[in-house]
Amino acid sequence: MSLTLVDDEDGEKTRVSLLDDPKVVGEMQEFVDDQAPRVFAVVQETFGPPEDLQIVAWGMTTKTGVEVISVHGGMRMGLQSAENALIFYRAGGSAIPRIFWVGGERGE
Repeated sequence: MSLTLVDDEDGEKTRVSLLDDPKVVGEMQEFVDDQAPRVFAVVQETFGPPEDLQIVAWGMTTKTGVEVISVHGGMRMGLQSAENALIFYRAGGSAIPRIFWVGGERGE
């Protein structure tokens, strides 16, 4: 948040927040919405017994890459795409991982 100094009636400088202007707030909200990361889960299907579906990681995409954090801790990755995370959750071929975007396909 930036502050602007303005002169009041006494010639004193008063700080005025740019966020006091509804137009600025609206523009900033649009900017934040545009820049917000998309969130996804890595869901792993394992074949039994027992067969199981579980969320094994959460990821976040930005314009510069992807961050993935395993649910059980211990693994954090920086990747170029969400799909690259699937390589790490195949469990030697005994599991099938899949990306699920929060809010539906591609997060849109």
